[in-house]
Amino acid sequence: MNKSIMTMLCVAGIAISAPVFAKGLQVKPNAPKRYVVKQGDTLWGISGKYLYRPYQWPSLWNVNRAKIRNPHWIYPGQVLYLTYVNGRPVLRVGKGASGRKSGFIKLHPQVRDLGSGYGIQTLDVDFYRLFMKHPQFVSANELTHAPRVVAGADGRNIYTNGDRIYADGIIEPGEYLSFRVVQDLKDPITGKSLGKLVEFSGELTTLSNDNTALAERNNSTALNGYSAKQRAKMEAKLAGDEYYVKLDSEKKPTAVRTAVPLQVKTAASEIMRGDYIIRKPDVITQFNAMPHTPDSPVEARIVSVMDGVSETGVGQSVILNKGLADGVDEGTVLSVYKGNRLVQTEWNNPDKKATKILSLPTEEVGLVMVYRTSEHASSAIVLESKSNVSTEDVLREPGQDLETFDDANFQKDGMIDTLKKSK
Repeated sequence: MNKSIMTMLCVAGIAISAPVFAKGLQVKPNAPKRYVVKQGDTLWGISGKYLYRPYQWPSLWNVNRAKIRNPHWIYPGQVLYLTYVNGRPVLRVGKGASGRKSGFIKLHPQVRDLGSGYGIQTLDVDFYRLFMKHPQFVSANELTHAPRVVAGADGRNIYTNGDRIYADGIIEPGEYLSFRVVQDLKDPITGKSLGKLVEFSGELTTLSNDNTALAERNNSTALNGYSAKQRAKMEAKLAGDEYYVKLDSEKKPTAVRTAVPLQVKTAASEIMRGDYIIRKPDVITQFNAMPHTPDSPVEARIVSVMDGVSETGVGQSVILNKGLADGVDEGTVLSVYKGNRLVQTEWNNPDKKATKILSLPTEEVGLVMVYRTSEHASSAIVLESKSNVSTEDVLREPGQDLETFDDANFQKDGMIDTLKKSK
């Protein structure tokens, strides 16, 4: 089964009873009554044919995350029908080119073999490019325990496609990424560390090797001449991956460990001696979580955007100061809001004591979806934007356009900017 082309449709859905979905579910007046799924369709695109807000798909598909945790698949040839149950719109699957029986079919957890090329994507997004080309974050713990590139062929310090390199650290067989640290990430509100901003330099794969020296360390010739008691005492000092060798420059045996051999599959940029190594995340080959709003209120700030600039747009990646501990998981959709701008009015007011400061309601200017998370940070892709998304913006659950937020930080930012410009 080719997992790279399979798409999970309800891993990260949300209960249809959630107030945020019950509020404002609007079907477009030109929504098709019948739609045949085509190759190249995406879940977001199909939902957009029916809803003004595609992230509200669980309500339309009648999916409840609290009860259903296994994946759904939809695929080319299926026929979708828009029906109404007690006045509520519901999208159902009917007879199609797949050869299923006629009549409506209730959606339920199932997996189909999509290895022949069938199956539709969640979003039309190249997550591999997004992940590799845009700065990402790693936690302090990940960095502390990450292996490092220590050497390569011919004594070089820079490596490229096809080169064999060696790493210091515990690495299980598999696919890995190399990266280097760009800067510290700080929460703009609390000032606390959120981890490290990193840039990935390439893809690596482990090479198989037989470490006979480690396997036979209890019989090492480096310990010849020592008594059984002395050997036992020396061996007790060894870590799990260490063994003794006899160096010409040393009188006593020296404890060493074997470097892990890897090969550079793809160099996104120069891979250098000292780069960190981390296991290749699944997100860069497939994104399985479906869009959903958070279960509880969230207020996030943008910590970083691509290339260190302060503004970005559709298709770009941003890093937020909220993560799993804050109720933000993969697939979480948040709206981007411009703060309550404050302006001074010159119009006469019958009430002479009335303030001349007016607060303009908050503007919803964009939509982002989280595709990678840690405990207190996450990466998100900008899906929609009416204007540039910037590091000064606030992100909350969708549906609060034209509200006036009771937020000291929101108001303070607007006051400073507006009054400075008015002088």
